[in-house]
Amino acid sequence: MEAASMDYFCEQVQQKDVGRRMQVGQELLEYLGDPARSPDVEQDQQRLDKVIDELTAWVNSSNFKVRL
Repeated sequence: MEAASMDYFCEQVQQKDVGRRMQVGQELLEYLGDPARSPDVEQDQQRLDKVIDELTAWVNSSNFKVRL
């Protein structure tokens, strides 16, 4: 995995592969759960908004594992 950043997650949340979405979802939870690893979250509001928009599409996904 490359160094996690909002740039990385912005790109990765657009993946269509269910397995990859599951992996990225877990990575994102870990990233956001550790403020020391995610200092750029508050500094890059535009990227954060884009990630949230993509995650909203996940919630509407027909795959129940992705929705969870």
